[in-house]
Amino acid sequence: MKICLGQINTTPGDFAGNFLAIRRGIDIASEAGCDLIVFPELTIPGYLSQDLLYHPEFIDRNLAVLDEVRAYTGQVAPSLHVVVGYVERNTGLGKPFLNMAAVLSAGETQGTYAKQLLPFYDVFDELRYFEPGDDLLILPINGQNVGVTICEDLWNDKGSDGYNYANNPLQQYRDAGVNVVLSLNSSPFVHGKTEQRMKVIAPSTEGGMTLIYVNQRGGQDELVFDGQSFVVRDGDLIHLVEEVFEDSFDVVDLSRAPVQLAKVYEATQQSKLQARTPNLYDLLVLGLRDYAEKSGFTQLVLASSGGIDSAVVCKMACDAVGPTNVHAIRMPSIFSTSHSRDDALLLHQRLGCWDYEVEVEHQSVVNMLNTRFSQHRDDPANLVTAKLKAQAYAGVADENIQARIRDVYVMHFSNAYGAMPLSTGNKTESACGYYTHFDMNFSYAPIKDLYKYQVMEIARGAAEIPDNIWQKPPSAELAHGQIDEESLLSYAILDPIVRAYVEDYISTFARFDRWVSQRIAASDAISFDVNILRRWFDSATAPAEFERIIRLIGRMEFKRRQTCPGTKISKVAFGIGRRIPIVEKWS
Repeated sequence: MKICLGQINTTPGDFAGNFLAIRRGIDIASEAGCDLIVFPELTIPGYLSQDLLYHPEFIDRNLAVLDEVRAYTGQVAPSLHVVVGYVERNTGLGKPFLNMAAVLSAGETQGTYAKQLLPFYDVFDELRYFEPGDDLLILPINGQNVGVTICEDLWNDKGSDGYNYANNPLQQYRDAGVNVVLSLNSSPFVHGKTEQRMKVIAPSTEGGMTLIYVNQRGGQDELVFDGQSFVVRDGDLIHLVEEVFEDSFDVVDLSRAPVQLAKVYEATQQSKLQARTPNLYDLLVLGLRDYAEKSGFTQLVLASSGGIDSAVVCKMACDAVGPTNVHAIRMPSIFSTSHSRDDALLLHQRLGCWDYEVEVEHQSVVNMLNTRFSQHRDDPANLVTAKLKAQAYAGVADENIQARIRDVYVMHFSNAYGAMPLSTGNKTESACGYYTHFDMNFSYAPIKDLYKYQVMEIARGAAEIPDNIWQKPPSAELAHGQIDEESLLSYAILDPIVRAYVEDYISTFARFDRWVSQRIAASDAISFDVNILRRWFDSATAPAEFERIIRLIGRMEFKRRQTCPGTKISKVAFGIGRRIPIVEKWS
């Protein structure tokens, strides 16, 4: 049996574009003499379509494209079976829709399948829209009994994710004597996802089963899909699609394909598997590129301070859309050091992007505002009067106005010249609210889900980023001699605190101590310097500092809720996958 893996980049509601990608795949599979071509989950409407599904015209257009695909199979490839995902209305009891797969051939529908296991954790909310199916779909194709599944249907086999369902479609197919299982997927990337897929899915094929796993690729809002479509048989990896930046249509002849990695799920194969998976940086670039292009932008603009975060974002932007489409604005104030200005300029020269300098003069603005706000200074009931009398004026506002002015200048460039503005904040700072409100309110934040040590790793490995940028202590340079870590904690300590609290819900010092020991024992990267972290645990102030940061993270939920989207790459990211009340008394 010859199978084509139609790993494509779909967009919600882009019915014309999605159809063109499907048709291209059909043409390629037909010319190669394939028996089957499999596309990702919800191929036709795009994933995640979310509440667009509630528009009746959206469902109608999705069904009309399904008719077009069906008709095309009769015109071009009468012997080819085409497997696509679509949405169907539920005419029975329950939720309004069904997450479907159709097997089309010779202008006819050979069978349909409704997804049985509907995820409701992390970014997934399929039970909001879909009623689960309860029937298998088994078709005889070229001498094989072929079954169809959709994404989560494979994930109840090994008790993965801690979410257990009442039924197990893959076991049902095994019991029915199915030889080949087709799986349509829209599985977003998180750290270690490729290895996790293999550990859960590959062992399930032992005993003579072949599984064809096709995943979508590309960025969609906060998600990035890593593709990594594969074929496994008897626990062995037969084929792995490594392309993520372009649509791919790999053809695999199951009767001739050699084993690439035997027992791919075993620990001894993990290093070989990791060497064939896309790296984190490439997926971040892909997420940014697709967000910009799908939003209709060809030009990007950002504030470039000479710091590590903006340097990494600037490089990402250049790699995503090309350096001549990136506009980097240096905005020094009286507190900016000369080396920061020089570092940013050297970075722009190395990258080849456009460089602009606009000086920020903030003290006159502060003086003007405070004069205007003091016009009721003779009335003791006035807030401003009362605060000044109590000497409770928050001087940090004078510093922060520099950042607010810079944001205004970036937004002016965006508004005037049509470039998409990028935010440069990372996850650690976002957790602690260590940014002014506007800093994270632009269109997209490419490193929003990266801890500081991950930003550091990218900067160290980028030849274009001057060494001085990642070697110097991080600073917002809003006051003379200001250092970020003096206001918070060393990032070597802060990163693991944030990760433990946000991703694993660790909120006590004792549990955090155990969590760190477990992570270090597992060789899990949690800090750019574990020695600093270990020494901190021995200090008398560590428990109180831990509690201070935990309370700070809780208080900053209102700020994070107002931030722009950014590429999700961790188990739990700030955004649609983390739902915490703004007003609460727990944190």
